[in-house]
Amino acid sequence: MKMPFAAPAIAGLAIVLFASYLSAKSASPAEPQGSFDAAPVGFERPANDAQTPLPTEEGYPEFRRRVGELYAQKKYAEAAALLEQGLDRFPGHVMANTYNLASMRVLMDEQDEAVDALEEGHRRGVLFGKWSFQEDVWEPLRGSARFQAFLDRNGALIADAQRKSEMKLDVRLPEGYDPARKWPLFIALHGGGESLAEFVPSWTSARLRREFIVAYVQSSQVASMTGFHWQDDAVTLKEVGEAYRRVLAGYPVDPERVLVGGFSSGGYGSLIVAFEGALPLRGFVILCPEVPTNLTDAAITAAAGRGLRGTLLTTELDHRVDTQKKLAERWGKLGLEHVISVTPNIGHWYPKDFGDRLDQAISHILGRAQTTL
Repeated sequence: MKMPFAAPAIAGLAIVLFASYLSAKSASPAEPQGSFDAAPVGFERPANDAQTPLPTEEGYPEFRRRVGELYAQKKYAEAAALLEQGLDRFPGHVMANTYNLASMRVLMDEQDEAVDALEEGHRRGVLFGKWSFQEDVWEPLRGSARFQAFLDRNGALIADAQRKSEMKLDVRLPEGYDPARKWPLFIALHGGGESLAEFVPSWTSARLRREFIVAYVQSSQVASMTGFHWQDDAVTLKEVGEAYRRVLAGYPVDPERVLVGGFSSGGYGSLIVAFEGALPLRGFVILCPEVPTNLTDAAITAAAGRGLRGTLLTTELDHRVDTQKKLAERWGKLGLEHVISVTPNIGHWYPKDFGDRLDQAISHILGRAQTTL
């Protein structure tokens, strides 16, 4: 069904898979999980639409919560109807609402309408995430010429955004900063699909604020409308190296106390930087990282010989926890000094006591205080 929609200005909000909302074990305003954002197409209302009216004054967090509840109850038609209503009401959330509406249509075995929803997102000026359509929920659309055309168009939009994208650097100075003394440096890399806006408030601690120059680096590698990633090793090495040199040129950094770390994709990028050996790193702190498949025993042995230390923080329900544990075992066998800590009962996200854990990890790397996490 063709519907007359005007194309609005581009609205940016990072898209996250619908299922992440339901599996999240730790909620936070900055948490990417559960970011329902929408652009419904003009589908006909299901007969039971009246069962889920949209209150006039309902805000977006409540809207998102209700959609998640309907999904959990497998009331897909009602969730789709609600998402359609939210398109014009929440124009700043076009991307996730369109994506989630398409998800509901697939679950209702309405493949053509699912593609309608995704195409409407493009008409309204958004692009979808680089990896947003790898999940099994999209399997019924595989082989569809329309869906493939949509994917091709989305890839072209990502490529266009990539051509315009640049690395960004946000330097935070410690409390009581004195340019006459040298300070340790922490290079912090955001998670995949994040920007610095989401990352900076999460990756902090009392010790970072008090003792460190912190270089928050935003990759140029486009993952979504407002999110970026660190999965291209060559680009990551280039951009982190550039960020380091810019900080070194502008601030009094102690080259004997330089650390790198990050969350998820930023953890992956941190490992690439740490084991490549181009920067004079003392150590790394990573949270729920993707594990590089090209990390060799020779690179680990060389890093151990340089005195590199590491802390791997992860969570019991992280989908990569087994792979992360195997990596830590390799480090131990090859002589790399490290600590691994697994927080129970949460998924791929920050523990509530992350700041304390980060400070303990810093103490382990710099040789102060306790190393038990």
